[in-house]
Amino acid sequence: MNPKDRKFYYDELMGEECQCGRPKRKRRSFCYKCYSSLPHHMQRDLYQLIGQGYEEAYDEAVRWLND
Repeated sequence: MNPKDRKFYYDELMGEECQCGRPKRKRRSFCYKCYSSLPHHMQRDLYQLIGQGYEEAYDEAVRWLND
């Protein structure tokens, strides 16, 4: 993974705004409403480390939430 992509996922994870625009806690991928609406397997996959599957899990979750 290139450094620019790594920074994007790190900033998303450490940010305080969910992809939906609501506030979220640092070190959480999404706000509670978005996270709780995800299927269990997607929730579980978000606990992977950056560089070890987190990026794919995050992207899949964002697509699912916005469809």
